[in-house]
Amino acid sequence: MHFMNLWTVYKDLLTGHYVPSVGTVYKSPSENTDAKDWPVNISVMFILYAYFYSLVEDSDDGLNGFRVWRAVWPSEGAAISAVEARVLPFVDRLRIFRNRLGFHGSRTRNHEAAGFDLFAQHTGDEIYDAMRLFKSLGAALLGMDMAVQTNDAQGQARCRDWIDKVALQAQSKSAVQTP
Repeated sequence: MHFMNLWTVYKDLLTGHYVPSVGTVYKSPSENTDAKDWPVNISVMFILYAYFYSLVEDSDDGLNGFRVWRAVWPSEGAAISAVEARVLPFVDRLRIFRNRLGFHGSRTRNHEAAGFDLFAQHTGDEIYDAMRLFKSLGAALLGMDMAVQTNDAQGQARCRDWIDKVALQAQSKSAVQTP
């Protein structure tokens, strides 16, 4: 739930639906006149990325959403794999980012520098899109589970379409918005 809440705050910051009472919101270099302020949306992005890594961390003691989903919804393996394929290219760099900048921090600029490699190798759109697909598939899987439990045929059909749409978007080069 923390990831979902952070996602909402971050998206609201980006769209202007939420304006922080303290600090600035970074939009573009030309729109920010005071470079000494650390923009609030950058801080929220750091935390959002760190939380996201916690949901896809592939260690024995870590919570890996893909592993959990496969155990709970084995019939949805193709959709799960499609979204996972969007995350895998940057997951190792995301771990370093989380460890050095997101949660744990660094005592020196030299140590934290490796965390910024994430941005040198991957675009913000690539990471944002993968997180959006992960969030959307998770919601669709939970929706399907609820529809099955309540024997809601219309809900099942809606969620089936949603899952298939997310899988298709994940397989495409340029994913588009999901419900």
